[in-house]
Amino acid sequence: MPEEKNKHIIQTIKAYGKGLLGFIRRRVKTDADAEDILQDVWYQLSSVVNAQPIEQTGAWLYKVAANKIIDKNRKKTEELYDINLS
Repeated sequence: MPEEKNKHIIQTIKAYGKGLLGFIRRRVKTDADAEDILQDVWYQLSSVVNAQPIEQTGAWLYKVAANKIIDKNRKKTEELYDINLS
């Protein structure tokens, strides 16, 4: 089973990697942020691939990426807010 999981993850990365990275890059300020978010998406995929079935992998990946982008923007806004209060 772990070999099957790894194969699925590798196939998914090959199929969606470039497009997903482009999607993220257009929505964040730096390439480093985009790569961090993409890594978080792959990590989340590896965590859930055996726990629950993903019916529409592409839609799931882009939704997770969008949520990660929102989270990163919220964190930066909170940090700026905290700095301004100090």
